[in-house]
Amino acid sequence: VKRVAASCVWLASKLEESPRKAKHVLIVFHRMECRRENLPIQHLDIFSKKYLELKMDLNRTERHLLKEMGFICHVEHPHKFISNYLATLEAQELRQEAWNLANDSLRTTLCVRFKSEVVACGVVYAAARRFQLPLPENPPWWKAFDADNSGIEEVCRVLADLYTLPKAEYVPVCK
Repeated sequence: VKRVAASCVWLASKLEESPRKAKHVLIVFHRMECRRENLPIQHLDIFSKKYLELKMDLNRTERHLLKEMGFICHVEHPHKFISNYLATLEAQELRQEAWNLANDSLRTTLCVRFKSEVVACGVVYAAARRFQLPLPENPPWWKAFDADNSGIEEVCRVLADLYTLPKAEYVPVCK
């Protein structure tokens, strides 16, 4: 788990255009491990055999992650569509709620299961339902934004399920 977490952080830093050196990721994760295990915090020597093994493992795990994702790493966020959709629908009062829902949607698999336009429509629809604000039905408002009703309903269902989950808590995996 620790190895995959470190590799995910390293890969994400590259994908989000704020790359970090493997050395820095490994040093931080080593320090976190020392703290979690109540060990004395020791500096990770970058010339040690342990460091070289961790770095090779980081590279290997990153390759496995990329392979599992089919080397498809670009995900378009729904946030960039929300303001335009709300301006078109003349529903600016939904902006903050829709934005919050879009942020929460990133805790799910919606961004890889649906086009960003569909997720954006889903969060706009969910925000409108929360504020009991009607959206145009004739013609259906979502058709103007290249979305389908079944996708919007699935986005709303996944978000509703997300909010029924208990609050996340740390579970030690080492012991």
